[in-house]
Amino acid sequence: MQMVKLWTGLAALLLLLGLADDDYASAWQAKTRADSVAELAVKASPHATYASKQTLSSASLLTGAVEVYDSSLPSTDTYLTITSKSEEQTMYRVDPDGNLHQEDGKELVLKPEARLKLLAASQELRSRHYGELLSWEEASHIIPRKAKLKVIDLESGLVFNAQRRAGSSHADVQPLTKSDTEIMKQIYNGEWSWHRRAIIVEANGRKLAASMHGMPHGGDGIPDNGFSGHFCIHFQGSATHGKGNIDLGHQFMVAKAAGTLDAFKRRMDPYDMINAFFLANEYGDSQLMEELFSNAGHEQASMQHFGAERGTVRHRFTESEAPLENMVAVDIPVETCLIRGGACRDQAKSVFHMRRLSPAEQWRIDRIQK
Repeated sequence: MQMVKLWTGLAALLLLLGLADDDYASAWQAKTRADSVAELAVKASPHATYASKQTLSSASLLTGAVEVYDSSLPSTDTYLTITSKSEEQTMYRVDPDGNLHQEDGKELVLKPEARLKLLAASQELRSRHYGELLSWEEASHIIPRKAKLKVIDLESGLVFNAQRRAGSSHADVQPLTKSDTEIMKQIYNGEWSWHRRAIIVEANGRKLAASMHGMPHGGDGIPDNGFSGHFCIHFQGSATHGKGNIDLGHQFMVAKAAGTLDAFKRRMDPYDMINAFFLANEYGDSQLMEELFSNAGHEQASMQHFGAERGTVRHRFTESEAPLENMVAVDIPVETCLIRGGACRDQAKSVFHMRRLSPAEQWRIDRIQK
């Protein structure tokens, strides 16, 4: 891996100095023709249908790019698709430095001016795509009780209208009409669910980052809307009404809706990262799962490990949580079971090997030993 990074850095230096061998760039000249189209897209996960897009000049981006091999795939919300005149498409992940990665491990190191152009376009798209990250106190003033609002699901792009009816620690909300209820249920694949989802709340001319679940419960208030009860919308720092806890799943989705997952994850300890793993496993959230591992292409980031499709997975830590402020590696044992028929079945033990590069970096799952 060190040799790969050394080679990547050398390729970038050669580009900067204008000394890159023509042989390295020649493979990409066909992609720089004027008849090819480059489309930049920002979306919350690789499979999200809701995306903000912009067309760019493929020639100005790819001319002089150098191909290197780097097997690590970056976690990202930004993608570039090159479509040729013959409709052949090549998709790349855009990393934080503005370089391009293919799923097979190949990387394109762009010229400095092309990287700057790509990063500027990416930032503009991200500002349009995500919502404002506001505290619950601020959001509560923007959507006071009885305020009407629009909910946009960040994965599917489906939209429905709703109204805040109550809620002191978060917003208790109901769909406005039967049609809105049907759209909300479609977001949850036709079945009501407690699963958290990243959403944008539009109200009073503002777009706010938020999280919702999809389970009718509690008090009602809007007649003939086909929704018996209300559902909950959380914002940054909002809490549950029962125990007054700040729910990790909701806060993760709020950060996702704001496009601030990286900053959120850097504040999480290894135990919260493991809790987030089980949330991603339960929700089937591939993007969230990738964000937790040392490499987006990690083989354990692409599978459900604990049989969530067969029941509800419960987990617990078998040792007391230790102070980890200055540590960069820790192995944490976890017990799991599947809840079926009200009983805890298929009990198992695993060890999560957690690593980070320095005390200032994000904890990540290096591997899971079962």
